[in-house]
Amino acid sequence: MKIGILGGTFDPPHLGHLIAATQIKERMAFDAMWLMPVASHAFEKTLSPAHHRLEMTRLVEREGILASDFEIQLGGISSTYHTMKYLREQHPDDIFYFCMGSDLLKDFHKWNDWQALVEENNIVIYPRGCDIEDLHQIVTQVMGSKRISRVTVIHGSDVIVTNISSTLIKKAIMEGASIEFIVPQKVISYITKHSLYL
Repeated sequence: MKIGILGGTFDPPHLGHLIAATQIKERMAFDAMWLMPVASHAFEKTLSPAHHRLEMTRLVEREGILASDFEIQLGGISSTYHTMKYLREQHPDDIFYFCMGSDLLKDFHKWNDWQALVEENNIVIYPRGCDIEDLHQIVTQVMGSKRISRVTVIHGSDVIVTNISSTLIKKAIMEGASIEFIVPQKVISYITKHSLYL
């Protein structure tokens, strides 16, 4: 199978994740997209407990878009390079694509083994926020023209782009603002039940 890996904190998962995952799956003709919460953040970002983030991610599953506990089971600080390596080793009959938002490019050079990640894996980059006009050029500058033979950039005027983020959602919750139109109702109910982000 061809499987896209969309990693992240998913703290909480939101409609931006589903919009990106759905468009990537359709445009790349993937058999499945795996939404993969990290175990802990590489840049020491404070996260909600992994079991909460995984359960919320399971609540947003759709046909062909599934939650994966792969990185949580690996434990420790998440390293995308090693995650992709272990995926290939454990699922040799599947083809994996690491999918990332363009907003991550600004710090991409700080990732462990980022050069090897690009050289050894299929990568899909989708636009996030407003930095999409020259996305091909930005990707080439960040990753290097000799490394991007396996990189696909999702682009086009028909691409739905959002700036929804977990940070904005948590801020809205703390301020008592509505998140009704950016977070699935099942996730909102879970957040309320477990008193998250207050």
